[in-house]
Amino acid sequence: MRPGKTLWSTSQNAHLRLACRYGVRSRLIFLNKLDRVGASFSQSIASLLTNRLHPRPVPLALPIASFDTQTYAHAEPGIQGLVDLVKWEVWKWNKDGEPTRHALPTTLEELEHGSIFPPAHPVVAELLPARTSLLENISMFSEELMETLLSLPSDSSAYLTVPASKILPPLRAATLHSDLLPVLCGSAFKHIGSELVMDYIGELFPSPIDVAEATPKPNAPLRMLAWKVAWDKRKGWMTFVRVYSG
Repeated sequence: MRPGKTLWSTSQNAHLRLACRYGVRSRLIFLNKLDRVGASFSQSIASLLTNRLHPRPVPLALPIASFDTQTYAHAEPGIQGLVDLVKWEVWKWNKDGEPTRHALPTTLEELEHGSIFPPAHPVVAELLPARTSLLENISMFSEELMETLLSLPSDSSAYLTVPASKILPPLRAATLHSDLLPVLCGSAFKHIGSELVMDYIGELFPSPIDVAEATPKPNAPLRMLAWKVAWDKRKGWMTFVRVYSG
């Protein structure tokens, strides 16, 4: 889905109607083409609400236009990285499209004066509010996570210390019941953010056991669905499959 003033198209409306018709409850939005002129992550989130796609979209990642603070003065810097708000790590892509991952510190002082972001980087001020909003939205549907948040110290950065192992189970449950709409972003053409999409499809979407009428036996015949074919310059052609039995 392309960020911009016109978020919806006829085909997208058709896909939404089909998802509702066939009871596809678990959904995930990928805001694509954030490297394009005029793309806006915040306006795209607002558009999800305006077009009534879901009453509670929750960003799982924030885009980083550039790791150079001075680049922001040029208005349209593109996209060079992402902050995974659930696993609390930052992804960086170099000019060759190769990603590296770095764990983020769990205190505001380390975030502001650490080595990952340069001093006064604009995205640093957005990280704590974004993670706080994510955790509070998920906790609305999880008593266990709510109790975890209530037991945290009163320090403003305490939400940064909550591990992904405490967040993913209630997030998955809320996704399966369509209580929340996970939102990811990036630039698929540059392979920025596509790995996160694959990771969270595996983390959050229902397995065959979640939707099958009967649990398949281990010795049942092999049944699988090939749902995506992609080219990787290191691994060649790859086929993504979902195994139902065998």
